[in-house]
Amino acid sequence: MIRAEGVTKIFGPDPDSVPPLLKQGKTKDEIQAETGHVVGVNNASFQVGAGEVFVIMGLSGSGKSTLIRCINRLIEPTYGKIILDDPEFGDQDIASMDEQTLRQMRSSRMSMVFQHFALFPHRTVLSNVVYGLEVQGRDKAEREELGKKYLEMVGLGGWGDHYPNELSGGMQQRVGLARAVATEAKILLMDEPFSALDPLIKVQMQDELIKIQRELDRTILFITHDLDEAMRIGDHIAIMEAGEIVQIGNPEEILVNPKTEYVANFVEHADPTGVITASTVALPFKDRHFEASGEEQDVTYWHRKGYPEIRFGVDKDGKLKRMTFEGNNVSIHALETCINEADNAPARHTDAAVYCQEDTILKQVMRGRAYSELPVVVNDSEGRMTGVIDEPELINGILEKRGYAQDD
Repeated sequence: MIRAEGVTKIFGPDPDSVPPLLKQGKTKDEIQAETGHVVGVNNASFQVGAGEVFVIMGLSGSGKSTLIRCINRLIEPTYGKIILDDPEFGDQDIASMDEQTLRQMRSSRMSMVFQHFALFPHRTVLSNVVYGLEVQGRDKAEREELGKKYLEMVGLGGWGDHYPNELSGGMQQRVGLARAVATEAKILLMDEPFSALDPLIKVQMQDELIKIQRELDRTILFITHDLDEAMRIGDHIAIMEAGEIVQIGNPEEILVNPKTEYVANFVEHADPTGVITASTVALPFKDRHFEASGEEQDVTYWHRKGYPEIRFGVDKDGKLKRMTFEGNNVSIHALETCINEADNAPARHTDAAVYCQEDTILKQVMRGRAYSELPVVVNDSEGRMTGVIDEPELINGILEKRGYAQDD
């Protein structure tokens, strides 16, 4: 939906003098010391798919807020293209739009949510929400119908007649979110929208955003300096340092395989259990880890080398059909059906095991291990057994942020 190509922003009277210095490898600080120019963004390129939450993060001064303001030209980029791919309008370069086209794009196709709410204090909550619809020229009845709809969506259905100063910070940010989605723009730009909120309210707003995204399927560019927030809501994350994007990847890729020391330091204290997936840490179901231990009817039994007491009966299609522990049959259940029982169970089972999908996060796998003492079986999307997870894999995945699957 959005494609940035070499977006660069240089602040100062003679920006054309800076690119040769960048090509020489001079740093942002060196250029500022020598010329007085500030490199806000340096050659940023990325793509954002339709319906994706794309998070741009970095420390203060890394250029992330400058970059998102270049996307809608609240800040004019010095160089580069920002291609908006819209089936209705075709490819358009935001960086070269004339003023009229730019205003139209901002009013109907791209909305923004700011860190400090930016509500009009003299307008009611409902009037704030429908402001963008007024700019679009919608009639009053339609505006109010849509405004009430989106206030209900963010949990403020009864607050339309109140004023912003009567609301808490979290409620005000909900109004800002409702205002952004009410325009029905396909793209939302969100510049650290939750950073001014208390931690508990912040998590609630993240949940609200996730819920709204599932319902509306908007394309979201989200700025944050909070790694846990980025990992929680982002489909992909771009990490910026000194104006440059130094790594782009999904949350698990960023956590498991940081490309630079800066990124490694960023993710050092992140909770891996909410990001790393079962497929990353599972012991692969392959000959070098397992050996056959007989056949019975339509299945071949396998056991993990060194652990003959647990056997996995797999059919010719690679699907787990039976499982035994010390010669006794074991029932096999989907992880999702066992979680509630696991949370309240007085003891772990040895007569039952669980299976999960490859994209199940470790936090959920651990809840499965609370249900059964036996290894968790990992299946692919076709139901084929691809690996198992026991204590060694969990410990390795959590403490080392990598698993046996990476050694394959």
